[in-house]
Amino acid sequence: MAPSSQGNVFGSGAAARTIIISRGSLGRRWTVRPWVAASIAGLGICALIGCLVFGGLFFFNDNIVRALLARETRMTNAYEERMATLRTEIDRLKTGQTKVRETVSAQVKALLTQQAELTGRFEQLQPLLEKARDMGVLTKASPNAASDDASAAGREPSALPTASNSSSPSTPTRHPEDISALSLRHADVSEIAGLVLPTIRKSVDMVSDEQTSTIAELARTTRSRADHLAEVLGSVGIRVEETKPAIGGPYIPADGELSFSNSLNLLDQALQTYGRLKTKSARVPLADPLPGARVTSTFGVRPDPFFRRAALHSGVDLAAPTGTLVRATASGKVVSAGEAGGYGMMVEIDHGNGFSTRYAHLSEIDVASGSAINAGQIVGRVGSTGRSTGSHLHYEVRTDETPVDPERYIRVGRKLAKL
Repeated sequence: MAPSSQGNVFGSGAAARTIIISRGSLGRRWTVRPWVAASIAGLGICALIGCLVFGGLFFFNDNIVRALLARETRMTNAYEERMATLRTEIDRLKTGQTKVRETVSAQVKALLTQQAELTGRFEQLQPLLEKARDMGVLTKASPNAASDDASAAGREPSALPTASNSSSPSTPTRHPEDISALSLRHADVSEIAGLVLPTIRKSVDMVSDEQTSTIAELARTTRSRADHLAEVLGSVGIRVEETKPAIGGPYIPADGELSFSNSLNLLDQALQTYGRLKTKSARVPLADPLPGARVTSTFGVRPDPFFRRAALHSGVDLAAPTGTLVRATASGKVVSAGEAGGYGMMVEIDHGNGFSTRYAHLSEIDVASGSAINAGQIVGRVGSTGRSTGSHLHYEVRTDETPVDPERYIRVGRKLAKL
């Protein structure tokens, strides 16, 4: 079979190409190798593509540039907005941190001021606590004795949190003085503001409330004792001043400091009233001259032990062995000490306010006429001198020289001893 005519027309793909240019009788001839032809064709294609690209750029250049500029502008604006937001956030954080530090500093100063006020309160309260203790109103057995003892000894109150009352076992505790010395520049402000200060503030407020409540309770106790003492003294005919002050007016709530000052004044008034009543009661013969002795003859009309006729017994007879100590039932002054007829060996004491007592049938006398005597002091010893049938004490109580029932006063004294 003959070769294809197509191969003859275009020639072999690997055959060289010949270019002939003739002009008249003249002519030129070039032989183009296949790779040169391929290179020229490739360059032509690239040139065509380049023309197309540059043509597109020429026609669409403005739109592309505008798009690129718009994109760049958007990116720049977004960046600047982000930077502005960050700057604002930084400024806000700085301002907030500064405000927090200033707030913490102000709160610390307020706590230190309140702590100083509490210490000043205890200094005002100390003499009243000592006075209450001397009067027997405040004792070791009272619920607040420990704290009262601490204040009375001059120790300042502590408003600092302890492990038992802190908000959490791991919560750090610091003295207010320590916090004031902290460098807030380096301290953890959030820790101070969120943990330390609330704990200290709670402790300080608790101490303040305890102060006020303790004073109020002590004032109530003192007034109650004064009222009871006045009632008891009145039951034996002793006139006393009004223990409840005449006060009144509308209710207007007071702030903490005014409330404390008012409570302090009320406590002082109650202690003064109770003190005056105790001083008065100390000069009233309310004690028992022979505690535990057996009563062998009461006050009033009875058959006379010698004449067997009705007669007024002006005292009470208390049986006791000879030599038993006899004690004064109130403070006063000895107006008589010696032989006194049917009284035998007798001591008479003037207690003031019209009260006097007599101790008769003594075997010995241990005081001298004109000497001062205290309640409970020994005046003599039981005996059987004078008109007596046996060893005993004849005890009399007189008001304005009139004999009264001694047992009534002894019973009142026993009630007072329970206060």
